[in-house]
Amino acid sequence: MAAPSLEKRLSAAADDSINQLGGSFRGSSMRVEKSKPAPGGWCQGICGGVPPKEREVDVILIGAGVMSATVGLMLKELEPNWKMMMFERLGAPGEESSNGFNNAGTGHAGFMEPNYTKEVKNSDGSLKTVTTDKVEHVCEQFLSSRQYWDYLTKTGKLPKPDTWIHQTNHIALGVGKDQVEFIKKRYEAMKSHPLFSSMEICLPEEKEKAKQWAPLIVKGRDPTEPICMTKVSHGTDVDYGALTKAKITAFQELGGDLRLHTEVTDLKKNKDGKWVVTTKVNGAGSGWAYNKAKFVFVGAGGWALLMLQKAGIPEVNGYMALPVTGDWAICQNPEVVSQHKVKVYAPGAPGAPPMSMPHLDYRTIGGKEVLLFGPFGSMTMKFLRYGSVTDAFKALKPHNLLPTAGALSRNLSLAVMLMKDVFKSAMGKLQDIRHYYPEADPDDWVFIPAGVRAQIIKKDPKTGKGMLQFGTEVVTGANGTICGLLGASPGASTCVSIALDVIEKCFGSSPEFKKWSPKLKEMIPSWSPDVAAGDMKKVTPDVVNNIYKTTGATLKITPK
Repeated sequence: MAAPSLEKRLSAAADDSINQLGGSFRGSSMRVEKSKPAPGGWCQGICGGVPPKEREVDVILIGAGVMSATVGLMLKELEPNWKMMMFERLGAPGEESSNGFNNAGTGHAGFMEPNYTKEVKNSDGSLKTVTTDKVEHVCEQFLSSRQYWDYLTKTGKLPKPDTWIHQTNHIALGVGKDQVEFIKKRYEAMKSHPLFSSMEICLPEEKEKAKQWAPLIVKGRDPTEPICMTKVSHGTDVDYGALTKAKITAFQELGGDLRLHTEVTDLKKNKDGKWVVTTKVNGAGSGWAYNKAKFVFVGAGGWALLMLQKAGIPEVNGYMALPVTGDWAICQNPEVVSQHKVKVYAPGAPGAPPMSMPHLDYRTIGGKEVLLFGPFGSMTMKFLRYGSVTDAFKALKPHNLLPTAGALSRNLSLAVMLMKDVFKSAMGKLQDIRHYYPEADPDDWVFIPAGVRAQIIKKDPKTGKGMLQFGTEVVTGANGTICGLLGASPGASTCVSIALDVIEKCFGSSPEFKKWSPKLKEMIPSWSPDVAAGDMKKVTPDVVNNIYKTTGATLKITPK
C-alpha cells in the first residue's frame, strides 16, 4: 500500500494513520515519503530580490519535539516577557522521534526494563546480585515528569489526561531457567526500595496468577517451560506525540512563536555574543531570515549533532552519532488487543546491546488501541526518519574519526544484531513475537517504521577511546548561551529532568535563577537545586507514595 502524502499524514489524527495500514504479515523496509515543502518554493525570497528578514528574540528553540516543547514551555512560565521562537522543518510539531509510532510510548520508570539493572559478578566469576543505581535514577526522573504534567494539568495548560496518558501495568518477563533466576534476583534487589515497594512477583508455579496478569503470554505456551514475572501497577503508556502538541499549544498561548515548514540552515555566534540562526521557509512565505537570540536550545533529535557542529562549539568535538532504525509489528485485532492491556519487557540474549530487547506493548495512539511488538533493528545513514542519507557523512569530522572507529570496532555485536534483523525472514520475526505471545497469528500483524535513534559516540573519559553511549546527554557551550540534546533512550520519559538540567547548566549562575526557584518548586515539588536535575533529595515511602497518589489522581492513572 502506498504511503499517504506527508502533508495529509501530518494533519491527520494518529488513529487515521493506523487505519490506513493494510496487508499481511510483511516488512516496511523503512520506505517512507520524503518531507515535502509547502507550495510556493523557498526561492522567492532570494531569487525575487527580497532581502532576508532580520528578527531578534530572547530564546530560539530548534525543533518542535517533546524536548523543545518542554524547555520552551518551562522557560515561558519562568520568564513570561521573554520573546521566544521555535522552528520546525515539518508541517506539524512532534512528528519525528516524539510521534507515537517513532518511540516506545512508555513512561520509562525502570519497572520492567531489564537493561536498567545488571548482574555483578563475584571475584570467582559467579553472578552475585543485581545493581539498582541506574533504575533508581530513571524512576526518579520519571517522577519529575509526572509532577510537572500534574502541575500543567491542574493549571489548565494540558488537555484531558486520557487524550495522552493511560495507566498500564508494567511487567518484566523471564522465560527459561536463566531468565527466571534473573527476574527473581531483580525483584529481590528492587522490592526493598521505596520507589519499587509496590512491585509484585508471579513465580513459575503460579499459573493462574500469570493468566490473570498477561493472558497472551501464557496462552498456548508449553506448560513445562518456566516463566516468572514482576508487575508494577504504577506504569503508564504515553502518547508523546499528543503530549508534545499539547505543550506547544500551551507555549503558543503564553506568547511563544512557532514557525512550521521552517528549516535551520546555519547557526553562528555574533561578535556581540548573541547567536544568529539562519532559516529558510520550505515553501510559501518570505524565504530566508536571520534570527538573533541570546540563548539557543537545539532539540532537533538526531540533527542536534549537525546543528551543534554548525555552531562551532568545541564542547561537541569528538562526538558522533550511530543512527539505528527499524520496524514495529503492529496488531489492531480488537480481540487480541483486549487480552493484553499491559507492557511486557524481557531480557535480551547474553551480551546483547540494550536496544536488542524487544517488548510487547499495549498502546493508545491518537485514541486508537493497538499492540506493538519490537522494534526489529535496521541500519540507516539518516539521523532522522525524515532526514537525509548524507546525514552521517556530514557529521564525520577529523575530530570524531578515531572515536567513531573505536566505538564501532568495540560494538561489532550490535552490527551483527542489526544485520540479523535486516535479513530475518517473516517467519523468523513471527517466532520472535511468539516468544512473548505463543499463539500469534501472522494475519494479525503488519510492519510500520519505528523511527530513528541516533545513539551517542564519544571519547571514553577514562580510556580516551571511542565508546557507544546508550542514553541522552546535554552538551552545553562554555558560556551557557547554547546547548543541545544528543542521544536517545529513555528520551521523552525524562524530558522534564533534561529541561531542568538545561536550565540549571545554562542559567544556574544568572541572577534570574534564584528568582525562578519558587516557581520551579511549584512545578516539580521534589525539585531541589542541591541535587542533580531530576533526582530526589529525599526518597522515603511517604514521599514516593504521596507523589504516586497526587499525580495519579490528577492524571487519572491511579492503579485500578
